[in-house]
Amino acid sequence: MKYFKITKTWAVKAETETEAIKLVAADPDKHLDSETVTRTEYKGRQQKTGWGNAVKEQLIGSNGKR
Repeated sequence: MKYFKITKTWAVKAETETEAIKLVAADPDKHLDSETVTRTEYKGRQQKTGWGNAVKEQLIGSNGKR
């Protein structure tokens, strides 16, 4: 089996981020700026690491229960 990473970028002129999202959602093909497809190796979900996750685990526990 082959795996591919597909990345799309849209470019719109808008006053706010919300307006930009609405414009892209209404007509994504019209605002598509670039699209790339790269063959890649399969990578499962990466384990969350870093200080943000460490703080969360300290606050609510590593199993998500208080």
